[in-house]
Amino acid sequence: MTHRERILTALDHKESDRVPIDLGATVVSSIALSTYDELRRYLGLPWKEIRVLEMVQQIAWVDEDVMEIFGVDVIPVFANASAGYQPCITDNGCGGLSFVDEFGATLRKPEGSYYYDWQEFPLPEPSIEAVEKMPWPDPEDPARFAGLRERVTKLRNETDYALFAMAPCGHDLFNQLFRVRGMLEAMMDLLINEEFAEAFLDRLMHTIIRSQELFLGEVGDLIDVHFAADDLCGQFGPLVSPKVYRKLIKPREAKIIETIKSKTKAKVFYHTCGSVNEFIPDLIEIGVDILNPVQVSARNMDTADLKKKWGDKLTFWGGCCDTQHLLPFGTPAEIREEVQQRIRHLAPGGGLVFNPVHNIQPGVPPENVVELFRAAKEYGIYPIN
Repeated sequence: MTHRERILTALDHKESDRVPIDLGATVVSSIALSTYDELRRYLGLPWKEIRVLEMVQQIAWVDEDVMEIFGVDVIPVFANASAGYQPCITDNGCGGLSFVDEFGATLRKPEGSYYYDWQEFPLPEPSIEAVEKMPWPDPEDPARFAGLRERVTKLRNETDYALFAMAPCGHDLFNQLFRVRGMLEAMMDLLINEEFAEAFLDRLMHTIIRSQELFLGEVGDLIDVHFAADDLCGQFGPLVSPKVYRKLIKPREAKIIETIKSKTKAKVFYHTCGSVNEFIPDLIEIGVDILNPVQVSARNMDTADLKKKWGDKLTFWGGCCDTQHLLPFGTPAEIREEVQQRIRHLAPGGGLVFNPVHNIQPGVPPENVVELFRAAKEYGIYPIN
């Protein structure tokens, strides 16, 4: 069975030869730069300059030699950078680095830190006038799509990997409000500045939709999975009340997903961390096909229960090893046991793509990463024992 067939079979809730595997196909299922560097050396692979898949989280673009060792079945597809925006990394004067994103927010990476954080926000004033004056990404910049179809067609024809696509200009509504206002102010806006919040969310929704229309107009017939996201929950439950979500965010997410499904037959992958159980019926209702990352350390995220309740409607992409505690601090034997249990819960009948919970973080021992994917290939053979 080819890599692509394996992914598509899982997404159709059928069993193939083994559970398909992802490492690096998305910005939420890759590996930290420092950990990837250690992993390549541990595997005895030749030196390569490590490419950055996503700057904020400082994660790596996984090379094909690592993909072959681990049995990875899916690769990423991105648009080009905008001609009107190039991130410029500068010294922030305190030993760290900073850059300004396409929405005009300043992000900083302090000395010794692994990540960039949003620290200066382009919308200090919650007004409709400020929304109009704020810098916005240009979804119609032709540079984003130059050569895109030719490049993706080549991937489609010359490899047998499944293709995972992510359109430019953002993808999440709730989180992006935080990134332009700050978290406290954004939370208050949703409660007491509803007119402003709706104006911002509408402008953002139309930007995302236009970006998707153009991106999928180029490659919608070539891809297998399309990205959507909004981190709605924390470790113990929703970050936003279900009432606010259903009034302000869900209807706009529904329009975004409707656009995706009107332009491609690709399945819709939705990323939200945390204890998301309460929102799963809403996500299914608006057309989500795949849930990621299945944060097993969060409240009410038992994998056996999730499979029993939602396994006929959702594919679970991730959830196969806790990355908060077990992967960095556990033993290889403990990781094998965890992988075996999660596969036993989530894999029967298809509907599972193997990945740990979110990106593999800095400090994870390379032997634990190797054991993670070794166990995936060993215990993921169908029929699941």
